[in-house]
Amino acid sequence: MLLAGLPAAAQEPLLPPGPHPVGFRHAWAFDEGRVYRTAWDAGATYGAEKSPRPLLVLEWYPAEGELDSAPMAHGEYLAIGSADPRLAQLAGALQAFARDVLVQQVLGRPEAELDEVGRAALARVLAAPTPCHRDARPAPGPFPVVLYHSGAGSSFEDNAALCAYLASHGFVVLGGAFQEADGSSLAVDAGPGSVADLRFLARLAHGLSHADGRRLAVAGHSAGAQAALRSAAQAGSAADALVLLDTTQDYYGLALPLFESLVREVDEGRAHLTRPMLVATGPEALFELMDSLTGAERAYLTVPGLGHDEYIAQGLQRLARIEQGPRTPEEERELARLPEVRGHYRSLCATVRAFLAARLGGSGAEFAARLAEDAGRPWTPARPQLVAVPRGVDGPEPWDPASAAPPSPRQFLRLFRAEGSAAACEVLRRFRGHEPRGPLYASTMLAGSLLYELASAGKGEEARAYLSLLEELDVDALSLFEFLATMSELRGKPEEARRFLRLVLELDPENAEVAAKLRALEEAGAAGR
Repeated sequence: MLLAGLPAAAQEPLLPPGPHPVGFRHAWAFDEGRVYRTAWDAGATYGAEKSPRPLLVLEWYPAEGELDSAPMAHGEYLAIGSADPRLAQLAGALQAFARDVLVQQVLGRPEAELDEVGRAALARVLAAPTPCHRDARPAPGPFPVVLYHSGAGSSFEDNAALCAYLASHGFVVLGGAFQEADGSSLAVDAGPGSVADLRFLARLAHGLSHADGRRLAVAGHSAGAQAALRSAAQAGSAADALVLLDTTQDYYGLALPLFESLVREVDEGRAHLTRPMLVATGPEALFELMDSLTGAERAYLTVPGLGHDEYIAQGLQRLARIEQGPRTPEEERELARLPEVRGHYRSLCATVRAFLAARLGGSGAEFAARLAEDAGRPWTPARPQLVAVPRGVDGPEPWDPASAAPPSPRQFLRLFRAEGSAAACEVLRRFRGHEPRGPLYASTMLAGSLLYELASAGKGEEARAYLSLLEELDVDALSLFEFLATMSELRGKPEEARRFLRLVLELDPENAEVAAKLRALEEAGAAGR
């Protein structure tokens, strides 16, 4: 049953604009040093013969003077055509791909499955005004540069609100599609292909008269944040600062193999990772990889209540679509989160802006004040909080056993490593009735990471004792291993998937469902040999 939608609130900008009007434009460029071919259709769309890698270049920038033109609608971000006949089919395919992703993310189903109500909702999404004026004259600058990389499964304008917001505050923001380098699909590469694309954009920035390519940061969300980190770990990186929005790795311990390649690349390139970083994620984060990067100054921003896609504007677009109704009872309940999510997203973006201003040659007073303000408060998962981590520091201050509050996940990890699982269990028992109990009791990822560490190290008895307490506290840690087994299977790593399932059975021998999954994987492996 659909509930009638309440009248939508008067539209206001998602983010308060800065002093500059904002221009937006797109272009296509070719990286002549690399080749590209749409492998999914044998080069029919692009690259039937040896062809240079094409890059979509999106640019948000401070514009000059008073603008008479109407601001562009969000749907105009998808207008990425090219006059170059070589690119006509590729631009069309990428536009269709991005539109499909946008529809799925914001409306929750493919466009072909939308009914009349859904089509009307899509029309509102595409018609929503942006702060941007298409092809406006750039202000002279030169302005510092931010390269923005979207996440896996996203469309290239997934965080356009942040990009436009930064431009209104005096930054030139360059983005792109970062399509898979092997041409297997138009999805985000996030690996070596993205690293090379970011290098290309950095070179391109030096050719823009209104941009100062000598002051450059790289920002990204999810797999895009991982790509930013990979890029900065390479020799010759142009990045002066990094902004990492919910990498997802930060919730997991380093022992888990899920992010094995990222951890390896970062470890191999840590000598190059010396630039300041702003790392934004949820309060459940362990920050184990970030804490190992002692050559860099880091700031950890923990933001409660944001889903993974609510670190970007696309998640807010989804909630705004629900707000405009009509909506299902489930969506009605979800809508109650909107004021908190909107407020935390604004706080996140303001912190990103202040960090970039401080690190790219602007005023650092606002960011320094925010750090000082939060340094005088005890850490809490209940509100956004910024923690400064100076160079040379590889972990948090130890948790004080006399404290009336439970440790943060970073402190709990340190306690677990230094004093063992028995001491960690005592802390969990002590605060089981504490309100709020905090992320230690809610995070399957946190519990599962430490349980995996014990089990994979052959500490079966200790692992079972730890699991027993987690079950007593209603923390379903074993479901993480099943999830990781599925992910490993999807990534073509069946032996890794079997290893996760075997760990589940070692800890829970009566789990018939997992036993059946393991048998099926083993039989498939035997048949394939």
